[in-house]
Amino acid sequence: MNYSKFKTLAAYSVLMVASMASHAEVFTLKQTYELALKNDPQWASTKNQNLANQQTIDQGRSALLPQIGLTGSIAETDVDYEGSTADDSFESHGYSASIRQPLFRLNSWHTYKSSKALNSQYEADFQRALEAFYLRVVTLYLDVLRANADVTYRKAEQEAIARQLEQSKQRFDVGLVAITDVHEAQAAYDTAVSARITAESNQFVALRSLETIVGTPVDNVVSLDEALPVIPPEPADLSLWINQALENNASLQSAIFATEAAQQDYKSKRGSHAPTLDIVGSHNYNSSDAMNNGFRSPDATSNQIALELNVPLYTGGATSANRRQSKYQFLATKDNEQLVRRQVTQTTTSYYQLMLASVAQVKASKQSALSAKVALEATQAGYEAGTRTIVDVLNVQRTLFQNERDYTNAIFNYVIYSLNLKQVSGTLTEEDILVLEQWMQTNS
Repeated sequence: MNYSKFKTLAAYSVLMVASMASHAEVFTLKQTYELALKNDPQWASTKNQNLANQQTIDQGRSALLPQIGLTGSIAETDVDYEGSTADDSFESHGYSASIRQPLFRLNSWHTYKSSKALNSQYEADFQRALEAFYLRVVTLYLDVLRANADVTYRKAEQEAIARQLEQSKQRFDVGLVAITDVHEAQAAYDTAVSARITAESNQFVALRSLETIVGTPVDNVVSLDEALPVIPPEPADLSLWINQALENNASLQSAIFATEAAQQDYKSKRGSHAPTLDIVGSHNYNSSDAMNNGFRSPDATSNQIALELNVPLYTGGATSANRRQSKYQFLATKDNEQLVRRQVTQTTTSYYQLMLASVAQVKASKQSALSAKVALEATQAGYEAGTRTIVDVLNVQRTLFQNERDYTNAIFNYVIYSLNLKQVSGTLTEEDILVLEQWMQTNS
């Protein structure tokens, strides 16, 4: 590629990037959530799958309802009589209508009850998916905020170390410090530059990840205000949270209904051994041009109504095998329900404790950052007086920025843990997401 072509391609790339940036926007959490509702393909797939699952109950009910059929035929028949030249040809047509209404089908009744339980299970699954969607939106949004904060701190750290490096060079030039101070400051600066580049890369990835759910370019998002209240869980009694989770958790509700559906399916398979009784009605009409002893066959109409009893005797063992298989599947779902019940208890306890820890960590990190600022000022003064080294200054400075990052991340963790605690307890709603909007910075 010659130089002129390279310049043209580079200019085109710059224009493309500029065009994309011009269409990018800064979103609040509410705007992000509303766009995700419309544009997130994963959520769209979940909604369509839920609509598909809603047909289950109609499918299960169908075996209990009348089965109606209508058939018709028209035929042209040619007959060749051996040893005779008197061949025959005639037309015939007719139709038949039938209706079958099950009166007693034990397996179909339990299949219907199984479909009702499955419908409830699917509703619980959809609720679980909805709550997961809420959390995914907030998590991706906060991932951008985490990345933004990290870039801000990394840039500030790089600038602070750059000033230390310049100061060290000046002090070395006048003979106040050894060359090792300059080398120490230079190494710290190079590390800070590398960390800043990594942070900017993570920021880029976080923005692109958020774009996957909103379906539009995102330049940035609005930050949370530091005034966001960070308080312990309410109520403060863990047992109340656990009881609420055991009553309302969507995953547990899904497991409970799955067990019920499996039990009804087992009863349905057992019912396959039972006789069935149907009432059957039919209406038939046939017309033919065929000749019989020189006369045209008359049209025929017949009506019939009957009770039809079917007693299954032996199907090669398939019915019994299906019954046994269904029984073990039912027992498996019962075991899984017990597992989910224990997991819900454990997860509720974990998020309750994590939320308590995050509240304490926010307070501790904030105080640590304040203490580190005071320590940095004292260490800087000691360095200028010759009682502290440049390494001391860089270490305290590094601690300060780490404490500030920890403080910011602790706030984000608090938000995520509080939402997770509500999710596992079955109380997470759209309002819990949108209430964060009031804590958005208005000057962002």
